[in-house]
Amino acid sequence: MAAVKRSLTPATNPTGIGSSLAALYGLAVGIWNATHHHAVIDPQVIVAALTAAAFLYARFKVTPVADPKDANGVPLVTVPPAPQPPGQVSSP
Repeated sequence: MAAVKRSLTPATNPTGIGSSLAALYGLAVGIWNATHHHAVIDPQVIVAALTAAAFLYARFKVTPVADPKDANGVPLVTVPPAPQPPGQVSSP
């Protein structure tokens, strides 16, 4: 099976990078708050978590897992033909 080429540069995957950055920011703020005796969950952390979820939703909406395609609309995974029922001859 040939390897599937995927480009994961920030220019072609901004929603994935945005989701990661928002999640890391929320984690960093939560850790900062915990080490400085503040509430770990505050509005900044909630907004960062919601932003990460929105970016992640957009990422899967753009490239659905069920039917991934490249930039030209060509499927990344080819579907094998359906098997013929017994007794039928496939057409040439």
